Amino acid sequence: MTTPLRRRFRKTLLGELNTLVGPYVLARWKLLVGATVSVLAATGADLLRPWPLKFVFDYLLHDISFLPASLPVPAAWDMRTWLLVAICALVLLVWILSSVAAYFGSYLSDRLAEEVVFELRVALFGHLQRLSLTYHDERRIGDMLVRITRDTDSLRELFGKTWLQWAIAGLTLVGTLGVMLLLDWQLALVGLLTVVALSPVQWRLRWRIKEASKEKRDREVEVSSVTQETIGSLRVVKAFGREDVQQQQFDRESAGSLEAGVRAARLEAQYVRTVDIISALATCGVIWFGVKKVFANQLTPGDLYLFVHYVRGLHGPLREIAKQSVRISRARVGLDRVIDVIQTEVGTPDSPSAIPAPPLRGTIEFDNVSFGYRPEQPVLRNISFKIEPGEVVALVGYTGAGKSSILSLIPRLYEPTVGRLLIDGEDVRSYQLNSLRDQIGMVLQESVLFQASLMKNIQYGRPDATRDEVMSAAHAARVDHFVKRLPEGYHTVIGPRGATLSGGERQRVAIARAMVRNAPILLLDEPTTGLDAENEQLVMEALEQLMRGKTTLLISHRLSLIERVDRIIVIDGGQIIESGTPAALRASGGLYARLYEWASNGTVVEDPRPVTATGAAEGDICQPLAR
Repeated sequence: MTTPLRRRFRKTLLGELNTLVGPYVLARWKLLVGATVSVLAATGADLLRPWPLKFVFDYLLHDISFLPASLPVPAAWDMRTWLLVAICALVLLVWILSSVAAYFGSYLSDRLAEEVVFELRVALFGHLQRLSLTYHDERRIGDMLVRITRDTDSLRELFGKTWLQWAIAGLTLVGTLGVMLLLDWQLALVGLLTVVALSPVQWRLRWRIKEASKEKRDREVEVSSVTQETIGSLRVVKAFGREDVQQQQFDRESAGSLEAGVRAARLEAQYVRTVDIISALATCGVIWFGVKKVFANQLTPGDLYLFVHYVRGLHGPLREIAKQSVRISRARVGLDRVIDVIQTEVGTPDSPSAIPAPPLRGTIEFDNVSFGYRPEQPVLRNISFKIEPGEVVALVGYTGAGKSSILSLIPRLYEPTVGRLLIDGEDVRSYQLNSLRDQIGMVLQESVLFQASLMKNIQYGRPDATRDEVMSAAHAARVDHFVKRLPEGYHTVIGPRGATLSGGERQRVAIARAMVRNAPILLLDEPTTGLDAENEQLVMEALEQLMRGKTTLLISHRLSLIERVDRIIVIDGGQIIESGTPAALRASGGLYARLYEWASNGTVVEDPRPVTATGAAEGDICQPLAR
């Protein structure tokens, strides 16, 4: 297949499905074959349903036998009775065959749909986790939730009931027209004219329905995002009394979804009723011309019944095709959104030559590194420094200087735009990503915990950690100071994001999680922010235990923590402007000395740039950064 043809194929529904789920379906070819055979059998049985009544009109009512002459007929009953028995037997046989085939077709197609969508959803979730943080920074969480749940659900419907009903209706339509052509080609033309009349209507309305469905799904994404953001930030919403504002935003997005949904429903109703009217006209045409043919002895009454049945039967398949075409249009929207994610390249893939990282000593070196979350907006410029194994280094600077960005580059959460990042003398890109991150521990400003037991949250740092190792880390992190009041101790399930714990308690759990990991490299991003004096002292004690013997790079605005480090690197405007020991930088009279004076005396030292550092409390050397 040439490249242009391949591109056009991928744009079709079949091509997109093949791209997305082809391997999953092929792995279950037995289910697909079984469902297909069942559909064919059910369709054939449905086409045979009117034939027993043809025998009634053409044979039984005229006392004419349709049984083979060689078939012996017992004398207990007369011929009319035996014909009636044979006709009833045919009716039962056809209906039983149809029911059994329909059962297996429905069961096998539903099972295929469930298994394929399971594989797809697992693959989609895994792919989302591997996408770069830049990708996630630019998208709303609600949008991602809809793609994993509702969009994959629409594909389950497509692979289950939709394709089955559409296939049965399509095969029934083709089979019906074929039988009609064999019986009388002139009357069969009426049925063909029905299909021809519907084709332009079908394609036009399907396109409009797809557009309306896409708009509705986009609106639903906004509704989901507003809901997620509001519930996730409910404390802030309540604290500022903004419930009405959030309600208005939710109402506005919901109203947009309502309008798009009503428009799609109107188009769907218009589509189906158009089929009804055209089918009714076709039935009238068959009766008009068919009765004339019966009077002219060109058609038997039984044949006319077959034609009326089949033409009226066209009404059902045509309506079903119309109905399922609408569902396919809806599913196409979800399919496109899922493909959009799947076809996005992984943010930090391993190179083909990447090797597992050996046990690291902890030497970190930035070699002329520049970086920006967007290419046109650099955050870091020409950053170069080296940290020796076991050294503790603090990054200091105004809010927005780029300190957290430096930390994010070490575990390859983002990639440098220019330059190299070396660990133990090797470019980090030469190591396999998971093996690199396994040897890096992190404690962030906002400690994110999961809705699981306290034990599981600590083990998240190293799932194979033993109970004794977890208990040791918890003791060192001072977790045991508060765990006694929990109803089930370490097996207590904490609320979402650790909501049932205080800020200091969450931070100590995060430190225990980093301790149980026991990685040679440690990254600390504002680990004591927002803590009261008691909790800060406990966290400081835990951090001292955690940093012992590890290469540590930390960001903090607390003098009590910064003054304990081996070296300070001062960042301003994305560049290094100072570096040295705390005592040397205090004596140099540079930016660190000004910030130190500010924190020690409580006097404001203005940032000469347009953005000023404000709002620091006593003992704060600078405000914490988002990045």
